[in-house]
Amino acid sequence: MRNLLSADLFRLRKSALFGGLLLVSAALGALATIQHVMAQPHSGHCFPLSIDFFAYPLLLGFEIAVFIPLFFGAEYSDGTIRNKIALGCSRLSVYLVHLLVSFGTAVLASIVYLVPVLAIGIPAFDPMPVDRKTLFLLLLGSLALLAAYCALYTAATMNCGRKSSAAVTCLAGMMAVYFLTGGIENRLAYPEYTPYYVDGTARAVLETIFDLSPVGQSLQYLWLEAADPARLALYSLGITAVATAAGAALFRRKDLK
Repeated sequence: MRNLLSADLFRLRKSALFGGLLLVSAALGALATIQHVMAQPHSGHCFPLSIDFFAYPLLLGFEIAVFIPLFFGAEYSDGTIRNKIALGCSRLSVYLVHLLVSFGTAVLASIVYLVPVLAIGIPAFDPMPVDRKTLFLLLLGSLALLAAYCALYTAATMNCGRKSSAAVTCLAGMMAVYFLTGGIENRLAYPEYTPYYVDGTARAVLETIFDLSPVGQSLQYLWLEAADPARLALYSLGITAVATAAGAALFRRKDLK
């Protein structure tokens, strides 16, 4: 696995796609923070730093939906995967290394996003309205969420023979889940004693789906509405485990010719 990891990291360093991912992440962090700094005088109050800080799980959910299929899917078109297996590398090793590199890339892109957010936001915004323990749990939960995104996209990419098809599948899937989760969020937001308020078993089911959805978790981190970050992290780790097990099992039986 060490040789596989070294090979993937070498490709990553030489990749213009990777450079573009980091550039886009940094630009989004800077633009979002500058926009809120400029809007702050008109709002009549000072924004908290959290207004932009925890946007990275949702943004990276969209960004790596494109990056992972295009970067790793290229190994199908150029025959790299077949060559690795012909040289004696196991399919499981190839799969896990791709997942590990995907996660490392997502974490690095998140850091690159946060650099301008902190550099611009700390002098301009109020501190985040959470204590250090809660902030630590939110950060750990967001990392688990990034792992879930990477596991889902890796499973799709490694079992799709064409990088373009994998990219469309991942991005379309992310957008579909985004709109579906947004609809659930709207249903849950109706105040009590209105005709559209959902209660009882139906509400419990919708809340569970919202918590299980990577997009639902992303929105809770974004608005600092994650009442139980530890539970959300467990959900993300569960998604990661299931997606990895299913994706690796399918990849072991996939015809690479």
